Amino acid sequence: MLNIIKSDLFRMFRSKGIYIIFFVLLLMAVISAIAKEPGTIGTVNIRTIEEMDDIEMQNDNDDEDITVTLEKLMEKKTEEDKQRLPLEFIGTNMNLYYLILFAVSIVLTSDLSNKTVKNTLSSIVSKRTYFFSKLILTASITLILLFANTLIFYIVNIIINSDAYQCPLSRMLKATIVQIPIMMGLTSLLMLITFVFRNSAIYNGIAIAGVVTFQLILLLVFSTGKVPALDTFIRKYELQQALYELAVYPETFHTVICTVMGTAITIFSLALSYKVFQQSEIK
Repeated sequence: MLNIIKSDLFRMFRSKGIYIIFFVLLLMAVISAIAKEPGTIGTVNIRTIEEMDDIEMQNDNDDEDITVTLEKLMEKKTEEDKQRLPLEFIGTNMNLYYLILFAVSIVLTSDLSNKTVKNTLSSIVSKRTYFFSKLILTASITLILLFANTLIFYIVNIIINSDAYQCPLSRMLKATIVQIPIMMGLTSLLMLITFVFRNSAIYNGIAIAGVVTFQLILLLVFSTGKVPALDTFIRKYELQQALYELAVYPETFHTVICTVMGTAITIFSLALSYKVFQQSEIK
């Protein structure tokens, strides 16, 4: 098991992929600290959208662009709001999903898609050993990305904004920890997609286009207001929303539900992945 992990790590650090991932982490932290607003890939959290809509409704000039609207949004922020910036940055950790899927692709998808897995499996290395080696490595990468993202922003934000837009590191770490079940659930789903399809093109299509499309559909449904029953779900439990609420506005009930959901998805996905891999014929 250790030999497989060491081999994957050696391959990762010899490729440019891992360095691109950490460069993106640093770039997101710098841009967010300079702009004093967390950036998002894909959908923006609903609270921010509603705040911008309120400012636009109060504005007499319909020609003002989004930059002016954002400036007015910044002007309305209190000192407490400003110190919430690190938590809001952690609340956009759905961005990390796109880095995690890239990491899973390096560690696992390339093996199965290119059929090099058959070179690893032998009388000494069983499917069980192979599966849990990949699981340990991908789970570790997810945790490293989560905490590295928090620590990098903490340092970058202090350098750029001093204490004005800062909160205690302990609070940032706590906000990160409560997101672990959901992020591990997403990682396990990516592993499931890989083991079921064993094809890079299908993996990328489902993992990237599929998730973005699903998020956009939910936001469109929310914006129409025609399905009231979904309003609470989308506001609290849509992936981007859930991570944002956990970090910025934590509530005990919401945290428990997200933890249970994330843990359940993780267990189900990993169990199904293991079963599919054990029953698959490696050629």
